Amino acid sequence: MLFGSRVRKKFSLFSLAIISFLAPKLEAVGLFQPSHNARYGGMGGVNLAIGGSPMDIGTNPANLSLKNRKELEFGISLPYIRTVYKDRFLDPDPNLTYENSESYNVLAPLPYFAIRIPLGEKWSYGGGIYIPGGGNGEVYGLTRITPNGQSLNDWSGMKLPSPIGDSKRIQESYSSTFYLVKSTHALSYKIGGLSLAFGVEGIYSRQIAYQKFHDITGTVEVPGQGFDYRSKHAYALGGIFGTTYQITETLKIAYTYQTSAKIPLDGSIQVGSYPSRTGVSATFAVPERHGFGFSYGTDTFNVGIDVLYYNYSSYTSTYKQTLAAPVFPTAFGQTNVVPQNLSYHDSWALGIGGEWIVNDWTYRLGARHNSGVLRSEGTNALQAGIMVQDLVSGGFGYTAGKWKFDFTLLYYLPVKVYNGGSADWNFNHAVFSKDDIRVAQFKHSLRSDIPAILLGASYSFN
Repeated sequence: MLFGSRVRKKFSLFSLAIISFLAPKLEAVGLFQPSHNARYGGMGGVNLAIGGSPMDIGTNPANLSLKNRKELEFGISLPYIRTVYKDRFLDPDPNLTYENSESYNVLAPLPYFAIRIPLGEKWSYGGGIYIPGGGNGEVYGLTRITPNGQSLNDWSGMKLPSPIGDSKRIQESYSSTFYLVKSTHALSYKIGGLSLAFGVEGIYSRQIAYQKFHDITGTVEVPGQGFDYRSKHAYALGGIFGTTYQITETLKIAYTYQTSAKIPLDGSIQVGSYPSRTGVSATFAVPERHGFGFSYGTDTFNVGIDVLYYNYSSYTSTYKQTLAAPVFPTAFGQTNVVPQNLSYHDSWALGIGGEWIVNDWTYRLGARHNSGVLRSEGTNALQAGIMVQDLVSGGFGYTAGKWKFDFTLLYYLPVKVYNGGSADWNFNHAVFSKDDIRVAQFKHSLRSDIPAILLGASYSFN
């Protein structure tokens, strides 16, 4: 047992290092996917009381005890985030009025790997590594008014020829990437019809963001403006608890709890022409999650209902970055505190899904409704992933000896959030000084839908 523990620990650290190296090239849909594998994805993410896959480590590890054979599972989720961002600024001066509409699409590969190992008649171990989510967005060439409302030359100190240098119009580009990687290890204990489990989650994260300005033609970058923020490699610990109870041969109920986790996103930022990078202190909190599940199942048919609750408002309603020096520019002067009103709301989800087994083939269908996490007051151009609410899915599996192969098509239905002036994003683009505030003149909207393909495979062995 001691040797096996050391091997698993070394394997986990090695796997985490590999995905940590790849993670800057990965983008994600949201902080929580409806499922972490292709099998559950085909049932709309429903899994809490159905179980039976090694990836139960990420949702309800108590289900590791449902099977007494070793099993290896791996695969990838390929969501394709399609987003349309629009904004407009209306002013009595037609030279200041502008309107933007930009579409951007992101393919977000999210791999997963897990293993289940029975440790006797009552104990089972599960371990793996996966990317539960994160966020990525990039917008380029958005027409703007200079941050202080002056001409480009007066604001920047440049000497561009007229009419470009004399115009108050410029272009803004912005990019932000945030992602999570988890390595989870869990033990499940079964006594009679009751299974209990506890897991430890090792979390890796990083955030990168920058802002750039160009002249209105987009050909000349404005020097000494914007920012470039990069967090350090961040690590945190979390936990997951699960229980499943077999009421009858066909009925099961389940409860699972995932703890919150505070991720230290300390790093540094280059602000404008300030001569050096400035240290940044910041903490992002991942919310806790409660889940309740019910299932009916036979040897050839399973159907389940999941109800989940995410406590966002207690952890991620705001996100504050504190700089080592007051160098960040605002309409009211320079500051060392950069608060962001994410305004995430508590969210609940209801999912229903099932699978039907016919010889070597398994057919799956599912649907899920999520209440909105992101409301209008927290919107900006880069929050498409966290917007997704409702989804439908279908898929199939094929068994060939000890191998199982799963394929799923999943679609997050279109959702649009509109803001009329109450978000930080509005203030950033419509407040030019303490005496020049035009928030009512700036409005924006964000629309997103996500088709996704999930591919998975598993192998059982003695």
